Amino acid sequence: MIEQRFSIGIDISADDFYVSLMWFNGKRYVIKGSRKFSNNNKGFLSFLEWASKRTKGDETIFVMEATGVYYEELAYYLHSQGKSVAVILANKIKHYANSLNVKTKTDKVDAKTIAQFGFERRPDLWKPMSSELRDLRYLCRERLSLKKELTRIKNQLHALIYSHNANAMVLDLKQQHITFIDNAIEKIEKQITALIDSDKELKEGVRKLETIPSIRKLTIITVLCETNGFWGFNSIRQVISYAGLDVKHHQSGKYAGKSKISKQGNVYIRQCLYMPALSATKHNEPMKQLYERIIERNPNVKRKGIVACMRKMLALVFVLWKKGEEFDLNYRWNGNDQEKEEENNEINKSDKDITSGNDEKTSPLVLQLEELKKKEVGITPTSQDKHRFKESKLSSCL
Repeated sequence: MIEQRFSIGIDISADDFYVSLMWFNGKRYVIKGSRKFSNNNKGFLSFLEWASKRTKGDETIFVMEATGVYYEELAYYLHSQGKSVAVILANKIKHYANSLNVKTKTDKVDAKTIAQFGFERRPDLWKPMSSELRDLRYLCRERLSLKKELTRIKNQLHALIYSHNANAMVLDLKQQHITFIDNAIEKIEKQITALIDSDKELKEGVRKLETIPSIRKLTIITVLCETNGFWGFNSIRQVISYAGLDVKHHQSGKYAGKSKISKQGNVYIRQCLYMPALSATKHNEPMKQLYERIIERNPNVKRKGIVACMRKMLALVFVLWKKGEEFDLNYRWNGNDQEKEEENNEINKSDKDITSGNDEKTSPLVLQLEELKKKEVGITPTSQDKHRFKESKLSSCL
């Protein structure tokens, strides 16, 4: 990553945003200026002019929290002006501030903390989603929302039908509501199909992923638009964590609490994968075998088997999309890939153990690990067969 001379932390809200420009002189962090701007086009122009005068063209990174949707306009504007933008999850900034023992909570202090985060953590740069995927994401999210609303209205109608002397007008309104939602869902699904068909590359990629048993177009496109086509994801572990399907352990000394998925990730991916995974436990033979083996070990918690299938489906979608391949039931895993994967796991484990503190980017051991990672070509070796049959480790985690 390019060495930055300046870091600008941005604490943003619906109406305005507070910025803090920080400079590192080699020994300590120095605040070169702070100011509040309006969260509109006029404020964006004033902010960029203010920042340009103080940075004088030197490399600068603009760091902001992913605060709902309030950050989007500014992030897209700065990116369109060729600026280096980083968008960070709010909980990361919160934990980082706790690690600095920051007790005060104001816009000015938050902006300073975000600016320091940009220097110390060197976050990955943000890339805006393409207009096609952004439109698909809006449509897919609205479809999932309408599906939940439809289920709720149907349950209410069921209760009214079996209640004593239900009001006829209310029953008629519920029926009309259901008809309206059904028509809206149908309209959305047609628009999603039309957008996919208009992009030949996307259409071909979706067609290849549809070869995975028990997963269909709407589920695939939901996963793709929620992950921005898996841009910025380099491993299955990252994708699983982003979806909130990673395992969270709770253990200390002799105490061993329950292990469960974190659910600290994209809820829309989990929602769209649940029903396909449930179907796969009955109609997809490899998934069915995985499900049966897991519930054999956990007969009282059958949902563990469904979650395992969800993880496996997501991993397959990621691998096949990255490689541009179709699902092959008869694919056999190469033994050399296993050795390479074990080597990568060791590297990742070591990297995770040592990356802490302010010197994590400059320690000799980290530099050595980075050199090893540079030698890797393409995606870390993964295979369909691995995700099809290597479930014992997964079930032990669950």
